[in-house]
Amino acid sequence: MRVMLAALFLSVAGLVQAGVLVNSPAWVVALQCDGYQQCYASSNGSYTGNLSGARRFSDPTQAERFVRSFTSSIRDKSPQIQQINEPVCVQPDATSKVHETGQRC
Repeated sequence: MRVMLAALFLSVAGLVQAGVLVNSPAWVVALQCDGYQQCYASSNGSYTGNLSGARRFSDPTQAERFVRSFTSSIRDKSPQIQQINEPVCVQPDATSKVHETGQRC
C-alpha cells in the first residue's frame, strides 16, 4: 500500500512540475535572396536559407535597430520584419489556468 501511495505521489508531483508549451512571439527579418525559397538575416552581413538560422528578437524595435545596422549587400535584399510564433516551455504558477489547456513539455 505504501509503495502504491508513493508511486502515486511521485507521478502527481511530476505532473505539477511539468512545463507547458505556449506560443511566444518573436521577430525575424525576412529577405529576398536569389536562389532561396526562404531567406532570413542571421547577422548584419549574412543570411540563411532557413528560419532556424534567423536571428530572433523579442520585440520589433530591436529588429528595426538590427535592420539599420545592415551592410549594403543585405540592405539591397528588401528586408522585412516579420512576427513569428514559437513554442516555448514555461512553468505555470499555481494560479495559472495554462496547465489545463496547454500541451505538456
